[in-house]
Amino acid sequence: MSSLIARALMGGMVLLSGCAQVGSPDGGGRDEDAPVVVFADPPFGSVQFDQGSFILEFDEFVQLQDARRQILVSPPLPNPPKAMVRSRSVKVEWGDSLMKDRTYIVQFGDAVRDLREGNVAKGLQYVFTTGDVLDSGRVAGRAEDAWTGEVSAGTRVLLFDGALPEGVLDASLPDSLRPLPDYVGLVDDSGRFDVGFLPIAELGWMVVDDVNGNYRADDGEALGWGKGPLQTITDSAGWLELMAAAPVRLDAPPPVASTYLTGVRVDSSGYFRAAISGLDVMREGPDGLTDADILEALALTGPTGTVELELDGDSVWAVLPEFVDADGGPWLLRHLSGTDTLVFREVTPSVPPVPVGAAERFADLERHFSLRFAPRPKGLDTAMCSATAALDGDTLVLSPGLFELDGDRLNVGPLPAGASVSLRITPGGIQGEGGGSKDTLEWRVSVRVPSDYGAVQLLLDSAAQEEKDPTIWLLLNVSGAPSGYELNGAGRFEGLLPGRYRLAMFWDENGDGRWSGVRPDQGLHPEPIYRWAEEVDVRAGWEVEIDPEFHPRP
Repeated sequence: MSSLIARALMGGMVLLSGCAQVGSPDGGGRDEDAPVVVFADPPFGSVQFDQGSFILEFDEFVQLQDARRQILVSPPLPNPPKAMVRSRSVKVEWGDSLMKDRTYIVQFGDAVRDLREGNVAKGLQYVFTTGDVLDSGRVAGRAEDAWTGEVSAGTRVLLFDGALPEGVLDASLPDSLRPLPDYVGLVDDSGRFDVGFLPIAELGWMVVDDVNGNYRADDGEALGWGKGPLQTITDSAGWLELMAAAPVRLDAPPPVASTYLTGVRVDSSGYFRAAISGLDVMREGPDGLTDADILEALALTGPTGTVELELDGDSVWAVLPEFVDADGGPWLLRHLSGTDTLVFREVTPSVPPVPVGAAERFADLERHFSLRFAPRPKGLDTAMCSATAALDGDTLVLSPGLFELDGDRLNVGPLPAGASVSLRITPGGIQGEGGGSKDTLEWRVSVRVPSDYGAVQLLLDSAAQEEKDPTIWLLLNVSGAPSGYELNGAGRFEGLLPGRYRLAMFWDENGDGRWSGVRPDQGLHPEPIYRWAEEVDVRAGWEVEIDPEFHPRP
C-alpha cells in the first residue's frame, strides 16, 4: 500500500489517507502501568469478519468504567454492544447483524483501566472488516467549549456520508426522523479526536456531548458542526491536499422556553404581581436572555388595553388601570411559553408598602442607596425621613431632600464619599393604597471613595479596530462569567472593585452587542471568542494597562 502525505491547517479538522496500521496501541507516551493487550481473538485487523463478539486479553487484571458511554462502535450498531470483564480479559459482543464490506472500529475511550490503580488504556481500539480490505481514511481534529475554550473530553464525533442530513440538528424531531451517523469517534482528554479506518469520501460532521447516548443532538447537549463536508483534492505535485476547518466550537443551544405563573395576585387598588417560574433557566450562560429580552416577550392586556410591565428577579409587576371598574378581568398575560387568562375572583386587600429583598450594604458608584418596595408606593413624606453620616470622626446631618421615590424604588443620595451613613424612615413615611408604612425602617450604608476602585486601560489602535469586524471586549470574573462592567469610549473598564479578572474579546458577527452562542435552528455557530492568557490583578487606586495586540490567545 502506497503512503500518501497530507497537509492541513494548524488545529483544524482534516481527512487523511495513509497506510492502515492495525493492532494494539504502541504505548508511546502512555503510562507504563496501563493495561496492554497481549492477545486478541479474532486478531486485530481481521478480514471477512463474521463473528458476534471478540475478546481482548491484557497483561494484568482490568476493570470497565462508564462502558456504555465510552465504548463506541463505528459504524454505529442499532443497539449498544455489551462489554464484560473476566479477570484479565474483556469480551465485547453484539446481537445485531453487521453490514457487508464495511470496516468497523470499536473505540474504548477511557473505559478499560487496570484493577489496582485505575490507569487507563488510552487510545485502545479494535478494528476489523466484513470485506477483504480495511479502509484507510482518517479524520482528526480538536473540540473545545465555545465560551471557555476548555477541551470537551468525552463528546462524540458523528460523521455522515456526504453532507449533514436534513433535520439532523433539529432537536424537536423524534429519533426516528433523525438519521444515525455512518461513523463515530470520541474526543479524548486533550480535546483531540482521531477516527481512522474510514473510506475516502466527502463526510458531513458534527460533535455532540451525547449525554443520553443516542448518537443525536438533543436539548441541553452542547454541539458543533461543520459548515460543509470535508473534501479531498489532489494538487499539481500529486500530493493529497486537504480542505481544513477551524477547531470545533461546542455550545449548548438555548433551552426551550418552559415558564409558568405562580403567586398571581392583585390588590384592591389594581396593583398586580405574578412570579414566573423558569426564568432562571432562560438566563443561564453568557448568551442567556437578558431582562430586556424577557420583557420583550411579556405582555399584559386587559379590558382597557395593554399595560406596561416591570420585571424584578422572577416577578412581574404592573398597575392595572381602572381595575376596580373592570370586574376583575379577564386579563391576558403572555409569557415565554404561552398565554394565560387571568380572572381575579379573589382580590387581596391593599396593604402598606414594605421593602422587597435585602438592602445593599454599600452605595452604588453614584453614591446612591436604592431599595424596592411592594406594593407600589404612592407617596413619600420626607418630613419623616432622616439621615446622618459619620465621616472623619464627625457626625453630619443630611438633608431629607436626598430621599425620593422613583416608581417602586426608594432612592437616597448622593451620599458623602467615605462616610458611614444611617438612614431612617418613621412609620407612615411611605404611603400606599393600603395606608402608610407601619414600622420604623432603618439601614446602614457604607460609601466608597474613588480610590477604593481600580481600572483597566486597553491600549487599542483605533484605526486597526475600525478595519476589523465589530469587536467587543469583555471583563470576566475570575470564574469566567461576565462581570457586568462595560468598556467606555476611552478603552477603559472603570470603577472596578479590587480582585482578579479575565479579559476576553469576541467578534460580534450578528451585531446584537453581546456574545451569541450556537443557534442550530438558524444555522448559526458560536461567535469566536479570544481570551487573555493571564488573569488581570486589579488593585484599589491602580490602573492596569494592557496592550491586547500581543498577548491574547484563542
